[in-house]
Amino acid sequence: MAMRDGQTSLAIVALCLGLAAFVGCGGSVRGPTRLSTGAAVPLQAQVNQSEGAEATSVDVLGLSDAELGTFSALSPAERSAAVSVHVVDNDAENLPAVAGECSVEGDSIRFTPRYPLARGMRYRATVDRDRLSGDPANAVDTVTLEFQTAAAAETAPTALSQIYPSGQQLPENQLKFYLHFSAPMSRGDAYRYIHLLDAEGQEMEAVFLELGEELWDTDLRRFTLLCDPGRVKRGLVPREELGSVLQAGKGYTLVIDADWRDAQGKPLQQQVRKAFHVVAPDHSPIEMADWKIAAPQAESRDPLVINFPKALDHSLLMRMLRVTRSGGEPIGGTVEVSEAETRWRFKPNESWSAGGYQIVVDTALEDLAGNSIGRAFDTDTSAMQPAPATGDTVSIPFLVSPQENPKARSE
Repeated sequence: MAMRDGQTSLAIVALCLGLAAFVGCGGSVRGPTRLSTGAAVPLQAQVNQSEGAEATSVDVLGLSDAELGTFSALSPAERSAAVSVHVVDNDAENLPAVAGECSVEGDSIRFTPRYPLARGMRYRATVDRDRLSGDPANAVDTVTLEFQTAAAAETAPTALSQIYPSGQQLPENQLKFYLHFSAPMSRGDAYRYIHLLDAEGQEMEAVFLELGEELWDTDLRRFTLLCDPGRVKRGLVPREELGSVLQAGKGYTLVIDADWRDAQGKPLQQQVRKAFHVVAPDHSPIEMADWKIAAPQAESRDPLVINFPKALDHSLLMRMLRVTRSGGEPIGGTVEVSEAETRWRFKPNESWSAGGYQIVVDTALEDLAGNSIGRAFDTDTSAMQPAPATGDTVSIPFLVSPQENPKARSE
């Protein structure tokens, strides 16, 4: 986002007051020595930054025992005046000192910033040796030491790792896509990098709902792309005027440009294309009676498996089904969705015990066309019932049977 000159200055000041944490690289970095105009021992600054870690402190080396003793006797405010650290910026002067604390560590004064120092940035440590000498007749100049933190290690380019639905056949009234990235992405202008091509390779227009508040997860690694609901739902003006986004019997290609920038401002690893074929629209609610459940046996960590007659929404499947005991006690475990979102597997953290369990399902679970449990997305508004609210649940009981007797099985 572009900033005016005044805003730029404020941003620089904000950086000094609260430097963000970044992952550093390289070993300790020693700054150049700056000699004073007096006869005092030259000083040097050493950055404490382990490979792959953040720069957590800076040591000022070369002070005498007397100077270290004088520093130890100072108040916190006096210490900050005697030793301070600033960001070096050729375009800005009199920047405030980096927030932090100073202490005596062995034969050095250690500055520990409130927040880790930014990677690859130049800093200046200022040491007032007049204040530390304790002898005005033998006063020396203030010493300035410049140093730089290690730059960030090169990382692999961010990749678009998965597009859901993962299947190659989608209903004509397909409602949304999920784009999963290997690292956090930047916000804003997402729709510039997303294109839908028809069978002839021509880009289609007005097919996605472009929201000012883009639909990202909290980690900025999953983007939700909505087909324009006005062109998906029957009877609405956009559909009447422009037709449905997709048409049964035709092929399409979703294209994601490599120019899309990640959170570090770097382009994606490569362009990604998802080709798919469109089949008849789906206007049927989700019928849980059609689910096929394969229960595990006791004393095992075999997965509980549910097979669905049609593909369901991947993101919702990951969070809208859970497993509990019959009494409601939750069972911890991991979820895996596969087979083009028609199979749900739950592997418990601990072995199953024999007895009754239940699968608790949020009734807001959807299929690819937005149909939920017991309710179709595309329903006559004059007859439709209120949509189930997220948080309303239904339960499917199942039984975990004891292990078969090995002896009986062999007989």
